Amino acid sequence: MSGMNNRRIKALLMSLIILFSLAGCQIVDNAVKSINDDPKNGEKEYAEQVFEYLKNEDIGSLCELFAPDVRAKHDLESEWKIFFDQMDGKIVSYNGLKYPGEGLGKDKDGEVYDSHISVNYAGAKTDNGTVYEEFGYYHVKVSRDDPDSVGLTVFTMKDPDTGNWITVGGIKD
Repeated sequence: MSGMNNRRIKALLMSLIILFSLAGCQIVDNAVKSINDDPKNGEKEYAEQVFEYLKNEDIGSLCELFAPDVRAKHDLESEWKIFFDQMDGKIVSYNGLKYPGEGLGKDKDGEVYDSHISVNYAGAKTDNGTVYEEFGYYHVKVSRDDPDSVGLTVFTMKDPDTGNWITVGGIKD
């Protein structure tokens, strides 16, 4: 009888191991999909590229980042020139990234139909020593219903001395 119980225990253990392996794979798959769907995924690298364009005052590359519908409604080159003229010096560094807002929408099949994120460069500093605490952009990453809205929609900074906002882009009706 003892041999029969050992075989049953082994069979039960093997069944449990297989069950947990299969369930574990599903948990891992769901976790990976969730990470891939996270609006912050890949945004750090994107933000670093945007910052390089800002440091170099590369207006052409900055304009290309904007959504087609924003590019169609704004004179982005002129707006960037005003933006850089209003800045106290040339931007040189920032302390870190903050993500004050993000959103993700999925349909019933789990497909992402909307993904957007706000990014702020914390402590953005110029070569003159001016620090901009409010300095960043809004990025539409996915918009199934409005593909022309994908890209940056606005870039903004708040002048630390006057409190005035200087913006490039934005939504116009």
